Amino acid sequence: METMSYGTEEHDTIVALSTAAGEGGIGLVRLSGDRAGAILCALYRTPSGLKRERFTPRLMTYGFAVDEGGAKIDEIMATWLAAPATYTREEMVEIGCHGGVTVTRAILERVMRLGARMARPGEFSKRAFLNGRIDLVQAEGIIDLIRSRSEKGWKTAFSQLDGRLSEAIGTLEEKLVGLLAELEASIDFPDEELEIADDRRIGGELAALAAAAERLVATYGQGRLYREGIGVAIVGRPNVGKSSLMNALLEADRVIVTDTPGATRDTVEETLHIEGVAVRIVDTAGLRETDDTAERFGVERSLKAARQADILLLLVDRSSPLTDEDRAVVQTLEKEAISADVLVVENKADLPDRLTGADRALLSTLAGTTVALSAKSGEGLDRLRSALGALMAQKGEGLGEGPVLTRERHCALLRRVAESARRGGETLTSGLSREFIAAELGDAKEALEELTGKVVDDQVVNRIFEEFCIGK
Repeated sequence: METMSYGTEEHDTIVALSTAAGEGGIGLVRLSGDRAGAILCALYRTPSGLKRERFTPRLMTYGFAVDEGGAKIDEIMATWLAAPATYTREEMVEIGCHGGVTVTRAILERVMRLGARMARPGEFSKRAFLNGRIDLVQAEGIIDLIRSRSEKGWKTAFSQLDGRLSEAIGTLEEKLVGLLAELEASIDFPDEELEIADDRRIGGELAALAAAAERLVATYGQGRLYREGIGVAIVGRPNVGKSSLMNALLEADRVIVTDTPGATRDTVEETLHIEGVAVRIVDTAGLRETDDTAERFGVERSLKAARQADILLLLVDRSSPLTDEDRAVVQTLEKEAISADVLVVENKADLPDRLTGADRALLSTLAGTTVALSAKSGEGLDRLRSALGALMAQKGEGLGEGPVLTRERHCALLRRVAESARRGGETLTSGLSREFIAAELGDAKEALEELTGKVVDDQVVNRIFEEFCIGK
C-alpha cells in the first residue's frame, strides 16, 4: 500500500469535503498542509495515464484520481495553491469531482491513505486564524455568513468578514495604546522633559474612547436581530385563529387547523422574510387555565416563547366581544411584564365588527398598533406585514452604515472597554495618580486583544471554531 508520513497534529495535512454531503453535480475535496501538493501528485494522472511532478499554482488541471493500483476513481479538476497566498496560508489543494456519497468518499479515503487526516469542524478557518490571515472577529463573521438566513443578515456578516468591525476595533486600540504609552512615559520618567499630555487632554481622550466603544455596543441589539432574525410570537386564547394566521403568513398549510379549542399543544416555528430580515414566527398554544397536563405544558412553552419574542401578535376575534379568556390573556401578558412590542391583530375582518369601545380600550393598554384582517381570505395580510416592517424599522433607528455587533462576546468585551475608560476618567477627576488610570487602560487593552484574538484563552478559540461545519 502506498503511504506517506506526516508530522505532529498542528502540522498535519488535513482534508475534508467542502461541499454538501449527498447527491450533487459537483463535489469539492479540500486539503491544507505541507504534504498537500505531494498527495495530489500521488493521486493524479493525466488523461493519458501519466503522473505529474508539479502543478502550476492557481491553474485548474483536468485529469483523473486513481487508486493504489492506478485504476481510475473519477475524473477531476485539480488546483494546487502555493503558500502563503491561500485561505489558510498553508499549501492547499482543491479537487473538484462529481458529487455523490460514493465518489467523494472514495477520494477522501484515498487521500487519507496517502497521509492526510480528516479535518475537524472549522479547522481550515482555525488555521487561517492561527496563521494570521483573519482575526477572531472575522472568523465569527464567516460563521454568521454561512448561517445567514436573510439579506440583512448576510450583508452584516459579510461586512464583519470584510474587516469593517476589525478596522473600527483597530482604530480604537491604536488610540488606546497611544494614550497608555503617554501615561506610562509620564510615570516612568517623571523628571524628563517629555511632551506629556495634561490632565485635561487625558480626560477628553478617555471620554472619547468610552464613547466610541459605547457606540459600537449600541449596535448590538439590531445586529443580533439581523444575525438571529426577529422573533415574532402569535398569542391569544384557544381557537381564536392563531394557526390560521400563521398558515396565511407563510402561504402554506404548516399548522393543522381544527375547531377544537386547545388543539395546538406545542409551539411551532417557521421563518419568513420581511424587508430583507428573517422573521422567526412562532404559533403558540392558547393561553388559558387548564387541567389537561399536555395542554398545560403547551401554555408554559407559549409563555416562554412570548418572553423571548421581539414582537407579539395578540390575536382577537373582532366578530364578537372579548371573552373572559381574551381578558385573561391580556392580564397574563401584563402580569408577565413582557418586554416585546405588542401588535393587536383583529381577525375575521370579513364579518361584522362587534368589539366594543371598552374592549379596544383594554387592548390599547398593551399595544399602540392594531391591524384588522381575515386569516381565512387573506384580506389585510399586507397591512400586517407593513406594520411588522414598521416595528422592525423602529428597532433599527439610529443604525447607520458602520460596523455592527452581532455577538454577545463582542458586546461584553467592548462594554468592558467603555467601563474601563469611564473608570479611568473618574480616577483622573478624583486626583489619584496616573498608575491607576494606566491600570484601567491596561484592562481595556486586554479586552480588545481578547476580542480580536491577539491574546485569548484556547478554550474560547476552540469553542468558536467548533461552531463551524467540517470543510470550512
